[in-house]
Amino acid sequence: MPRPSKRVSPDTLGGRIRTARQNLKLSLAEVAGGRYSTSLISQIERNRVEPSQESLQFLAERLKLPLSELVQLSQQHRESEAEINKSKEYEEKIAQISKLLENNRPKKSLEELAKINIEQLPTFLRWRFLALRGHCYFKLRQFLPAQRDYLAALALLPASLSDEQQQEALTLRLNLAITSRELGLLKDALAQFQDVLARMSVTTPLRYIAETHWELALVIFEQANSQELEQHNHENALEMQQALQHAETASNLYGSIGETLRASLLQCQIALIEQASENLDGARKRLQDVLATWEPTLTESANCSLSRRYTLKERANVASAAACYLAGIELEAKNYEQAQKYIQLAIGAGDQSYILRRAEAKMTLGRILEAINQNAEAEKAFREAIEELAPTERIAAKIRAYDLLGRHLLKKGETEQGERELDKARKLSRLPATFSSETSSETNSEDNESSK
Repeated sequence: MPRPSKRVSPDTLGGRIRTARQNLKLSLAEVAGGRYSTSLISQIERNRVEPSQESLQFLAERLKLPLSELVQLSQQHRESEAEINKSKEYEEKIAQISKLLENNRPKKSLEELAKINIEQLPTFLRWRFLALRGHCYFKLRQFLPAQRDYLAALALLPASLSDEQQQEALTLRLNLAITSRELGLLKDALAQFQDVLARMSVTTPLRYIAETHWELALVIFEQANSQELEQHNHENALEMQQALQHAETASNLYGSIGETLRASLLQCQIALIEQASENLDGARKRLQDVLATWEPTLTESANCSLSRRYTLKERANVASAAACYLAGIELEAKNYEQAQKYIQLAIGAGDQSYILRRAEAKMTLGRILEAINQNAEAEKAFREAIEELAPTERIAAKIRAYDLLGRHLLKKGETEQGERELDKARKLSRLPATFSSETSSETNSEDNESSK
């Protein structure tokens, strides 16, 4: 039995030649005529071989076809092949850059992306390269240019995507929402995270779902804390409950997939919510448990599963967060001596951790020193927090640091200096909204890992 021929579109060169031969009821051998092999004619019909000008002229005469038509179809075939090859090159480039990002090499990834004229790419490729560049900036904690590229990629997102591209689009949306939170755009972030969660399904990896619930807990908590409590007592309580539900869901999900470190960080977040809900004892106990687990892993002699699985920076991040939040609880309870002990633990661990963690510890130290009337040292601590954050684009954290310093100076009676620092916070709060309307810009930070 003869093997069925492969389907070839009649609109292609090979398809047109095959159709003409079949209409004339000619065999391959009859078309070849002894001048060409039947194998060559078959390959041409299947668009596997590009015929020469001489071959085209021969086939046009043999099959009674206009030569101009075959020449045009041949040109279209060449262009189509070139486009397919180019697309393969770009797919390989996307895979290469994605691998660099997985290996935590965002600067090298940016170097590779700089070799590509992204604006000249077709839309179906441009959004993917813009998203990749956004991921590089995101990894470097350069949130303003990351926001720019994410918004540009989202605007070009096609309506129809492959399964692999659906995952790329989900990552794009999730990182854009995180970027909005980092820039202090809480309303935008909340809407974006809710949209991301609504787009998830049973096929979505659990770590993505956990990450989204964690981020929702952070955003809702920050929103609730930014409200005037005397005007929003009821709303505040509802938001705290929502934040708690999201944090507990995230913690459980991380626990189910063995992400012990992230589950512990979520316990710190839950403790903050409990503190804001006036459950100081519950928050204190939760944080003490976290600290008791992670502080011992920071010593050189530590040899346990946690120290083998996570880097020192990651372990110090959890310990510093737990100690810092415990200091905040003791400050609220006016246990100043205990607060100072915990904040020194937080600073020590913070020195081995991330910029954001060090800055948070300095801000809490300033609040403690302010409460015990060590005003000069308090001001110094607030300014050190600002210095820590200076090389980063952690805008929400910068706003808080300037706000704390400004209010501290006002309490000291230094009105002009205090207003100047508060004005810096106000200007920063307007920066992300201004930037998000821009379409181009370039911006480096040491702190290229996430510490939440």
